[in-house]
Amino acid sequence: MTFNRIFHMIMALVWIFDIYLVATMQMMPAMYVMAVGMLIQAIYAVIFDGKGC
Repeated sequence: MTFNRIFHMIMALVWIFDIYLVATMQMMPAMYVMAVGMLIQAIYAVIFDGKGC
């Protein structure tokens, strides 16, 4: 597996966890998970020249 595929599978798990937090009305942890996830995706896009996200 390539790093790109592994990264996207991990990020999919992060978003599934975020949906779980929203569904269980834990809004502040959900916001933190969402903010960290978006930051990680932005850093990934900068490092790998926008080839992934």
